Amino acid sequence: MDAKKIMKTIFRFIFSALGLAALLAGVMFAPATAASQGQSTVLQDTQAPLTFAMLGRTDTLLRGPFATVNVRFGLPIDWEFQDGASLQLILTANLVTDAPTAVADGTSIGASMAVSLNKNLIATIPLVQGFNVSYKIPIPKDALVPTLSDGRQDLELFLDAGTDCDVNGGLHQTNVMVSSASEFVLPHVETTPGVDLTLLPHPLYQRDSAFPANAIIVVPDQPSEQEMRAALIVSAGIGQQSSGNLPFSLLPAKQITEEIAGSSNLIFVGKASTLSQLQNMDLPAPLTNNAFSPDGIQQDDGVLQMAISPWSSGRAIVVVSGNTDVGVVKAAQAFSHGNIQTISDSNLALVTDVAPGTSEVQNIDLSALAQARTFKDLGHDVETITGPGRGDVTVEFYVTPGLTASEGSYVDLRFNNSALLDFGSSGLTVFMNGKNLGGIRLTQETAASVTQRINIAPSLVLPGNNQLRIQANLTPLNQCSVADATNLWVSIMPESSLYVPLEQAPVDGNNVQALSVYPYPFVNLPTLSNTAFVLPKDDPASWNVASQIAYDFGNQARGSIFDLAVAYDGAISEEIRNNRDLVVVGLPADMTFLAEIKDSLPAPFEAGKNDPVVKNLQVTYRMLPGTSLGYLELLAAPWNSERTILTVAGSTREGVQMAANALTNSTLRNRLSGNFALVNGENISAMDTRTGIGLGGVGANPEVVSQPEAPVSTSGAPNPAERPAWILPIVIGIAVLIVGVLILALILSRREPTKS
Repeated sequence: MDAKKIMKTIFRFIFSALGLAALLAGVMFAPATAASQGQSTVLQDTQAPLTFAMLGRTDTLLRGPFATVNVRFGLPIDWEFQDGASLQLILTANLVTDAPTAVADGTSIGASMAVSLNKNLIATIPLVQGFNVSYKIPIPKDALVPTLSDGRQDLELFLDAGTDCDVNGGLHQTNVMVSSASEFVLPHVETTPGVDLTLLPHPLYQRDSAFPANAIIVVPDQPSEQEMRAALIVSAGIGQQSSGNLPFSLLPAKQITEEIAGSSNLIFVGKASTLSQLQNMDLPAPLTNNAFSPDGIQQDDGVLQMAISPWSSGRAIVVVSGNTDVGVVKAAQAFSHGNIQTISDSNLALVTDVAPGTSEVQNIDLSALAQARTFKDLGHDVETITGPGRGDVTVEFYVTPGLTASEGSYVDLRFNNSALLDFGSSGLTVFMNGKNLGGIRLTQETAASVTQRINIAPSLVLPGNNQLRIQANLTPLNQCSVADATNLWVSIMPESSLYVPLEQAPVDGNNVQALSVYPYPFVNLPTLSNTAFVLPKDDPASWNVASQIAYDFGNQARGSIFDLAVAYDGAISEEIRNNRDLVVVGLPADMTFLAEIKDSLPAPFEAGKNDPVVKNLQVTYRMLPGTSLGYLELLAAPWNSERTILTVAGSTREGVQMAANALTNSTLRNRLSGNFALVNGENISAMDTRTGIGLGGVGANPEVVSQPEAPVSTSGAPNPAERPAWILPIVIGIAVLIVGVLILALILSRREPTKS
């Protein structure tokens, strides 16, 4: 072969190799389009099954002779059920006997399963031996009407294997596994939800809903301080009313797309003149000429109204508004109160006045608190626990932050019980906030009403909401005596009493300025009237973060009306400085307030930069540019040591969100300590700059440079660490081969004889 042909062959090889290398490189570096497509959301079909696993239930084992399991869940309130609903139970039934031959699959085991939905018996199934046997049960429409006060569906499965009791001395044991693959099929059509302000938080929130709808607070694109204040008050109200279980966010109006509006319940917060989206909407009090003008409205009245969303007939909108800033705040506080008094069709309310909160610690008559309160005072009548196994009664009470329990606290438990219990293994256990206080044996003597005292250690009583739980463990004389569960019971009487004398908590400045005690002091007053947010004026991402923190405050506070304050950066009034604890949210480079208090910050920020300088450390950390990290800093206000400032900042906006997550996620929050925390996703490094303790376990070299973990990518691109390990070596091999071929070509070209 002559040199030209050799060279052509070599070049064809090179181009083929380059093409293969480019293809493999594409595999390595191209966005993971297939993976991202797999994560797209599919709309729920009206016939789609609802499995027990989707309801949070795992496989459940029931043991004979008798056993019961309940599955409780919520369904969207805009569902109108159609004919054809069914429940497909998938059961593995197994009968163990001492007979010489095993029970064959498909053979009746003599046991049955009673299936009730909302107290309606819909089937009694004869059980057969076998693995994952399917039983299809029709559900009549009237059985889908909830009987629980919170609107949840209540499915009860009762195993009756009384035949286990009929064998004298022989082995006869029935076991049934209820598979998490069991499923409901619930044909339905979506209808318009009820629009009734008196039923809030419905339809925005429904407990344990299988398909929870999210809510979005919509604010004007350039909200005033008072409009933003109203939005955060509404956020706190939602947090309290949903117990922190409603997915929600805050967005400016310009970010609301058709897709977002069609899939969400919307809460519009702002003045009539700044909410142009409400124009031409079918509202109880329509927006006309940038104002609301229902009959009787006064200039500074708040306006609350609810209507069906124009973007989706299955969603609702709530309007928290007014014609002035004053009116908007009134409407927001009425929303947080929850007990709304409406006009006409319960979808419109005018708020004329709201009792103001106080930013001062109220004078509390401690002697009035040092009195026993009966369970009846705390909202409980006779509470009866029935049936075998464990059951409990929960009694909640509230301790005003700033007070603490003193010695001599106790609970006097008055109760009686069935005389048909196995007294050797039946009893009561009492817990305070999850900690064991003590136990009581049930006896023949306690079958008559008795009172027993259990002392409470003051350290177990917490500021805010407290939970006293009485757990009963009821055991029958023998397993075959529980067919009638009403024979097994214990009753807690309303005359039971709780005595928790309170005193003023000692003020420890070092303790207050510690992240470990968060959310205190920001929820020290039930109305949150001791707290204000400092926010950038033009940063919707920081507004959203602040709304999440306010939402969490509302979930932990117990005020009837919230009174949070808001100040924009650079315009903080003396009233807010002197009378409020401050939560500062935003990028440090954009916040003049952080520059103002730079010398007091545990880790100050240099001008124009978003990364802090951490002081008093043996090791100095430098973060890589562009890394998303969150920063939490807690300090006493430099102008008033009795006031506290919390900064929620970050190197990027994603970092600010990380810092907020460390506050609102209970698992992450429990890792906080000291007065400074660096947050990198779920990794938290906390320290106290006053002592240098924390962020520890490193050497003493002051020039050490920290290289934090790369933040989690939110783009569709795959993580290089997740790419197949074989790709990179092949690409390198091809590159080496190409270089070798080029060298060979060069050698051959030099060896070619010169033509004469």
